[in-house]
Amino acid sequence: MEGFGVQTYTLINKAGKVHYVKFHWKPTCGVKSLMDDEAIRVGGTNHSHATKDLYDSIASGNYPEWKLYIQTLDPDHEDQLDFDPLDVTKWWPEDIIPLQPVGRLVLNRNIDNFFNENEQLAFNPGLVVPGIYYSDDKMLQCRIFAYGDTQRHRLGPNYLMLPVNAPKCPHHNNHYDGFMNFMHRDEEVDYFPSKFTNVANAEKFPIPGRICSGKREKACIEKENNFKLPGDRYRSWAPDRQERFIKRVVDGLSDPRVTFEIRSIWVSYWSQADKSLGQKIASRLNVRPNI
Repeated sequence: MEGFGVQTYTLINKAGKVHYVKFHWKPTCGVKSLMDDEAIRVGGTNHSHATKDLYDSIASGNYPEWKLYIQTLDPDHEDQLDFDPLDVTKWWPEDIIPLQPVGRLVLNRNIDNFFNENEQLAFNPGLVVPGIYYSDDKMLQCRIFAYGDTQRHRLGPNYLMLPVNAPKCPHHNNHYDGFMNFMHRDEEVDYFPSKFTNVANAEKFPIPGRICSGKREKACIEKENNFKLPGDRYRSWAPDRQERFIKRVVDGLSDPRVTFEIRSIWVSYWSQADKSLGQKIASRLNVRPNI
């Protein structure tokens, strides 16, 4: 299975130059999918078949590996695209913004304690390392605030001290007291100015500054372009895959609980993505495309 970040972050070099970035994980073993009849058979036998396969592969020494790729875009060039690159419903076409290999991930050990090493995991898009920063991605801006609150409620205010969430290298912070804080301090802390100067003396990393003007408002994204990318994806498939896709759409819309109006709306959507796709779906549903 491939994995990619919905959110757009930024990369910042030492000179302070900013580029938008998206992260992608590509499995070195390739991508495999189940056909409809296979999914019924395999899923009916073991609903956790994919988890079992992952566990067994690691246990046998056949360690799964993913390559890490990035796509980068100069913000000065975003207006050259026919969609908003910060729109989380869009992906960046790889023929326009190519993938660049930057690393790899190998899973070489199964966890020993499911609760300690899985249930207490706390991934947080608001925690970034020097050189990576946020963008104006609307959903990302919500998540960098909300995730920390959720995890403090779920795991406690010092959840970042838990071994599964703490850095593997030696680290220092100014955490003091709070529930479940197990970091030893041998003197009283003056919070301002702090006696612990490791943060104040830390190496400086650039944080992008941007001059903004205008008004804040709730509005739709200007360059939605909702149908071009789905159409491109459909046209990139082999004919047999296109046929399977059409069959699934038609089977879903053929449900007697789906009204004629809803069928017509969905046919119009697929027609705007690809005219021939809309025509094929419409003919099987006996619906006229309305675009």
